[in-house]
Amino acid sequence: MTDSSIRGLIFDYGGVLMRTADPTSRRRLEQELDLERGEAARLVFGSRRWDEVQQGHIDSDTFWSDVGQRVDLEPAQVADFRERFWGGDRLDDELIGLIRHLRDEGYRIALLSNAPAGLRGYLHELGINDAFDLLIISGEEEVVKPVPEIYERALSRLDLAPAEAVFVDDMRENVEAARRVGLHATRFRGLAPLRVWLRDLGVPVPEPQVEPVTDVRAVIFDWGGVVEQIPEPEEVLAFERRLGLAAGALREVLGGQAWRELAVGAIPGREYLQRIAGGLGLPDEEATLRTLKEMYATIGLHPEVIDAVRTLRRRYQVALLSNAFTDQREVVWDYHGVDVAREFDVYVNSAEVGLAKPDPAIYHLTLDRLGVAPDQAIFLDDTLRNVDSAREMGIHAIQFVDPETSLPVLEQLLGHPISER
Repeated sequence: MTDSSIRGLIFDYGGVLMRTADPTSRRRLEQELDLERGEAARLVFGSRRWDEVQQGHIDSDTFWSDVGQRVDLEPAQVADFRERFWGGDRLDDELIGLIRHLRDEGYRIALLSNAPAGLRGYLHELGINDAFDLLIISGEEEVVKPVPEIYERALSRLDLAPAEAVFVDDMRENVEAARRVGLHATRFRGLAPLRVWLRDLGVPVPEPQVEPVTDVRAVIFDWGGVVEQIPEPEEVLAFERRLGLAAGALREVLGGQAWRELAVGAIPGREYLQRIAGGLGLPDEEATLRTLKEMYATIGLHPEVIDAVRTLRRRYQVALLSNAFTDQREVVWDYHGVDVAREFDVYVNSAEVGLAKPDPAIYHLTLDRLGVAPDQAIFLDDTLRNVDSAREMGIHAIQFVDPETSLPVLEQLLGHPISER
């Protein structure tokens, strides 16, 4: 341990250690049962009985039996539904490795999860229960996050003061509650940004070990958050205050259901503006468009990434794979003077092809246009679910944090500097 005041770390399970990397099995379930897209997750996580099983009021078998009844499954079919529902979930072995390293370094480590009581046995089956000094599972405690008591129990059993521990969770309300208790807390967006955050707190996190890959023929870039900068948290907060929105509401409104439909070309831009106007507290689509233009005008490009794209094209095919709107190339030209169709060998816009990340189909489409196999491509994206999905397919994926953090990782994968220095 270092001179940092941090002595312990507390991690969530679902959405952090275990994540859905491949949604295919859930999509197939929905098709077979004539459910709308996303309905399988709503059946499970949106149920009142999900709250009950997490609070330990019912057991897991009772919960899944109820799910089966709501979609008219025979008892023998319930086990198959349950297995296939979780079929695309993957354990983050690299994160588990970091946790084991920190425990070996003397940090107290806990898992704090809203989950059925059976999670303890499943962690043993996975062989990761020994990575933690303490397991706190809501189904055993009969208390769930974000109730302060469950954080206080974790701290008491770890024998730590709130200021001596960090908390990592994928749910905003759980992170905010932890902060109110006094913990250093962050919303999990991936291991790459988590490493940066922990180092800033003084936790000695080792650099990832990256081995060069052979036969790379293509490098695929995301646009927003990779080539193009995204607003700093302070800028987002300023816009939220100006619009009278709660913290975090701006991203939720802009990236909600209307955006998901816009990004696959299901609705036109004007309908998107109409649908988000109320969520932003604006009177109509014209006012919404003016506000979005003002926000977009503050966004620049990462010049280091643009330079990398141009340099890499001398040796590799380079693609842009963007969840976007139909007139993205015109907007990018107007604001940045960049012709994305000319800067990249392949340009895939989700709204033009009717597919969006993390759907594996859009990666297959991009690879086909490049004429490469998954293991012949490297993909950079700032969004964790997109990185997870690409890795599941066998693509070498990097979660982009910033040019200083992520371009060196790209160089390590390529096995050579990007530019001649």
